[in-house]
Amino acid sequence: MKYLEFKIFVLIILSSYCVKAQTVNAVLDSSVVEFANPVRLKVSATVTSGNKTYFPNLKELFKNSPLELLSELKPDTSVSQDRKMVTFTHTYVITSFKDTLLYVPRLPIRIGKDTLYTDSLSIAFTLLQNIDSTFLSEIDTTKIMKVFDIKDVKNAPWTFQEFWARFSKLILILLIVAVLASVLTYMYIRWKNNKPILPVIKPKEPADKTALRELEKLKEEKLWQQQERTKEYYSRLTEILKRYISDRYSTSVMELTSMETLEKLADFVDPKDDCYQGLRFVFSIADFVKFAKMQPLLNENEKALTNAFDFVEKTKKVVVESENKEEEKNV
Repeated sequence: MKYLEFKIFVLIILSSYCVKAQTVNAVLDSSVVEFANPVRLKVSATVTSGNKTYFPNLKELFKNSPLELLSELKPDTSVSQDRKMVTFTHTYVITSFKDTLLYVPRLPIRIGKDTLYTDSLSIAFTLLQNIDSTFLSEIDTTKIMKVFDIKDVKNAPWTFQEFWARFSKLILILLIVAVLASVLTYMYIRWKNNKPILPVIKPKEPADKTALRELEKLKEEKLWQQQERTKEYYSRLTEILKRYISDRYSTSVMELTSMETLEKLADFVDPKDDCYQGLRFVFSIADFVKFAKMQPLLNENEKALTNAFDFVEKTKKVVVESENKEEEKNV
């Protein structure tokens, strides 16, 4: 029986020692601070190893207080040499915008199932530090403080980012509406004019058909029978032939002279062919008319036109279908 009582007594002594060993503390790095300046509040808890420790939420505690929490620094942890005790330290940066004496309330720190409280702290926030009333009375405020008229609020110019952030959705909607309106208007105009919605791109007319049609038109006008229009007749005749050569052989000869055109044509047509010689006759007599003001005979004018028809007919491109393949040849 005496052994049991002794054992209970030892347990009571040990438990009381453990409770006393766990302590909490709060300290300020300054008790007098200029108002609106930061001051550090260090809150620490020394607990037995393995106990979970919960620090208070200062933002909630200061909710209805002139004190304000600016930030919380990174917590610090240290362990005793025998590793039986652990000290947790939280550092808070606080301030106040009132020139008065304030109190930091007792802060609750929960250790396991128990809650311990720190001591209450006082801190004075003052307008000016280290200046006595005698010195303040000697300050001439008229010399160090200037009073200015209240100025109107100026409107800062808008930046592109601000404008886009505010009106981007409206601009996009207007653009979509404008595009849709343009498309619908285009479709209505095409429909009203009995035209297809999408324009049909016609294949380019073969060079020989264009040349033969222009030569036929020139023939019907009979310009060579009018002496004053002979030069016009040969100018149009050579232009039709040069355009045909350019389109037929995919080489531009529009800016070349008659001799240069014939030299270029020799790469595609044998100069010994009758059609080549006939074309040489056309360019030769055309140069005499345009530059030497020669008046050829009527039969020479008709021969030039006949040679032009003959050249186009004999050099036109002919497509022959054979075994599902298209072959091109010169006639």
